[in-house]
Amino acid sequence: MNRFTFILLCALAYHVPGVAQSPSAADVDSVLKTVQLLPATVSAIQAPERAPFPTQTVEAVELTKRDASMDMPFLLRFTPSLVVTSDAGAGVGYTSMRIRGSDQTRINVTINGVALNDAESHQVYWVDLPDLASSVDNLTIQRGVGSSSNGAGAFGATVAIQTMEFNEEAGGRVVLSGGSFGTLRSMAQWSTGEIGSGFYMEGRASRILSDGYMDRSASDLSSMQLGLGYRWDSGQIAYSAMLGHERTQQAWYGVPRIGLDASADSIWAWAANSYEYGFGADSARIEDLIARGRQHNYYNYADQVDDYRQDHHQIHASQRWAGWDLGATLHYTAGAGYWEQYREGDSIGLYGGTPVITAEDTVAFANVIRRRWLDNDYVGGVFQGSRSFEDGGVQFGLGAFQYAGEHFGNPIWMEAGGQALGPQHRYYDNLGEKSDLYGFVGGDIRLADDKINLRGEIQMRQVGYTVNGTDNDLRNLEVDTTMFFVNPKFGFDYIVNPSSRLFASVARGSREPVRNDFIDRATAAYPKAEQLTDLELGWEVSTPEWSMQAVGYFMQYENQLVLTGALNDVDSPIRQNVASSYRAGVEWTNVWRPMNGLQWYSTVTASQNRITDFGFDSGMEPADISFSPNFTASSVVTWEALNRLNEQGVGSTCLLEWSARHVGKQFLDNTSSDVRSLDAYNVHDARVRWMWHRSNGSYVAVSGYLRNFLDAEYSANGWAYFYEWGGEEISEVYVYPQAGRHGLLALEFSF
Repeated sequence: MNRFTFILLCALAYHVPGVAQSPSAADVDSVLKTVQLLPATVSAIQAPERAPFPTQTVEAVELTKRDASMDMPFLLRFTPSLVVTSDAGAGVGYTSMRIRGSDQTRINVTINGVALNDAESHQVYWVDLPDLASSVDNLTIQRGVGSSSNGAGAFGATVAIQTMEFNEEAGGRVVLSGGSFGTLRSMAQWSTGEIGSGFYMEGRASRILSDGYMDRSASDLSSMQLGLGYRWDSGQIAYSAMLGHERTQQAWYGVPRIGLDASADSIWAWAANSYEYGFGADSARIEDLIARGRQHNYYNYADQVDDYRQDHHQIHASQRWAGWDLGATLHYTAGAGYWEQYREGDSIGLYGGTPVITAEDTVAFANVIRRRWLDNDYVGGVFQGSRSFEDGGVQFGLGAFQYAGEHFGNPIWMEAGGQALGPQHRYYDNLGEKSDLYGFVGGDIRLADDKINLRGEIQMRQVGYTVNGTDNDLRNLEVDTTMFFVNPKFGFDYIVNPSSRLFASVARGSREPVRNDFIDRATAAYPKAEQLTDLELGWEVSTPEWSMQAVGYFMQYENQLVLTGALNDVDSPIRQNVASSYRAGVEWTNVWRPMNGLQWYSTVTASQNRITDFGFDSGMEPADISFSPNFTASSVVTWEALNRLNEQGVGSTCLLEWSARHVGKQFLDNTSSDVRSLDAYNVHDARVRWMWHRSNGSYVAVSGYLRNFLDAEYSANGWAYFYEWGGEEISEVYVYPQAGRHGLLALEFSF
């Protein structure tokens, strides 16, 4: 399947170690008491409290009151150095994020310690688990390499999601919302509380529908979650199931930039030289581009959809024994689905059909509807443990994972020549298999009356990957490789005083190429594994009125895989190793509380992201790394304008928020060409939330969201290529426009 994608909602009032945020009385009263069944297999891979890495934690209460049908990247878009985009333009459907310019394939994401990144592509498909935020108890973001974790190496950040907390008391929550672009959401969540002695159960069901901002970009998303737990004095066991299904119309191709604001005559003149628009002959598609402009969708087949189901099953068991917290996790993820595509004038022979011979001609090409399938299984186990001592602690982990992904295609309709083909005929079929053996050990030691904490880690991974069979273009695929990585990490922190902390670290990261790097490689040689040396230096301050985190980083890459500007046949980007590149920058996070009920949260990142040596005979000069803005910033003002709670916590509250974010200029390829770039943009959102707290501890809340209320016209993602024609360089630029002013209303109540 093609998976190429590269406020009235407010920023999260993030908790940064050393930059503490205290929820208001209204928030505390609205949150059910929880019991944390946190297995050792989860806690052992989390960064220790004094880890020397830039870290932020987002609690469930913040996600709950700011969740408005949008995918996880949009809920986190005010995190420092984070940029988001949505294929459909409004945060529903296919969404993605970048941190420090690194895309999701370089962001290590785990759920309860189990890798969420796809084993073959390393991509994170948030759309496969719709409304995941409703099940999240908290999540932790570490920027840079961070602590050792399961799954592919982190080259931009690590996002650790936890869902293993259970409500101590029976109850539930219902959310109903609706807004622009036909967006509708319904969610029901329940918990039994403790049943008998130590048993817990919880569940959730969600449905999200949206027409999308882009034409023909509708989403139909559904998910369910079930959690079972039992705990005893020295341990616990828990089962978690997360089931998701998505059917999403494809808006992956983007919009020709000329179609955003050019005249009809200019668009016709451009289309006369465009291969994608039939050199001017595809009049229906060109007229649609002129009529719809920013909302144009290149795909005009109504059932050009992505239809995929993914189910996650996890069993976590933990036991405290002789001072050790030990745990084991077994997990299984099953995914299956297809993307359907209409093709004009394809070769009949490609699909195994027979050319049609008539008295006048031989018909060798026909229109085709095909489905390209992915059927995969991911299974693994983890054993980890930790122990605390008076002056430090130690953690270790071992894991083994196996993945098998079958890729095949069916032509479900052919205009001619396919009469002899059955509905299950596979015109291509290949199997990718990947094994991953993982282990790490880490420890802390505290000195100088606990003012200094030294931490060291070493991680080892062995990755094996094979691909056998035929590709969709009938090429024979043969990939067989094994890679071994050793990643040391060392750092320290120093408590200057009770409100101030300094930290520094140096970490090594390694990351294997993804499937497409192997099968679409430009040379006969396999692509090389990427290597990263990450230096981090930070200072944190926290007082009741003001909190701050300042981080300087330098990330030196060897053999980083970067975009060449070309796309494969399903519009996924092709990449190639470059010898040397780096990312360097300064991140600032600030929280100011000048008075009770008023808070200002802001972030600023200034960076430089450069390829210094391409390392192959390209004739290219040093250049900026694509999709890596040199400046990003955000600002959120929150005002509790009305607080009419009595001493028992009964009454009403009203919260007003305004937020803004700025993303600087981004290049679409690695040539630093202004022609092939995205302009900087600013987006302003607003939100109002009224809550009525009842005497039984439940609440009713009404929220209104107005996003992009200044109606900025901007694009957050794109792709480009260029060629020589008649001695002139011609650039083709496609962008992903984001929605203008739009809104949503939500009703929420607990019981």
